[in-house]
Amino acid sequence: MSGDVETRKLVSFEVAARALAAPIELVRETVDPRPITPLFGVPAAIVGLVSLRGELLAVLDVGRLLGIGVARRDEGSRLVVVDVEGRQAALLVDRLGPLRTVARDALRPPPDTLPATESALLLGVVSLAERPLAVLDLRRVLDAPPIRPFRERRDPLEPKESPTR
Repeated sequence: MSGDVETRKLVSFEVAARALAAPIELVRETVDPRPITPLFGVPAAIVGLVSLRGELLAVLDVGRLLGIGVARRDEGSRLVVVDVEGRQAALLVDRLGPLRTVARDALRPPPDTLPATESALLLGVVSLAERPLAVLDLRRVLDAPPIRPFRERRDPLEPKESPTR
């Protein structure tokens, strides 16, 4: 029997003074903030659009999605670009943390004391020596109720359906 412990790598970051992380296999890259084009008529959790090497990505405020506060937009902020089954987005975070390697079995279910809106978007929580690290379920984040109506893409050149009379 091997003494090897199965591990998982996590990209850690901070939003609204909360330690969060995402599985590294779903993080495409992290980038410095760049101009964000605001969108009108969308939920506050959708900050706007950013162009990254010619690709337009929705910028999401994870703090607002989790209900923990608003992500800062300053010189320490970063965009964590994620790719989940071909769906990409940029998560606005206050600052990046270290790359974490944790034992796979260290991930525990979110505590019952967390609000349902927050725990619904988490894979679980890892207890670190300094503080708990909440691990995002990026599939659920990209399908969160405020974002869900905007997932359906339509060809902008396709004529809109006319109302029936």
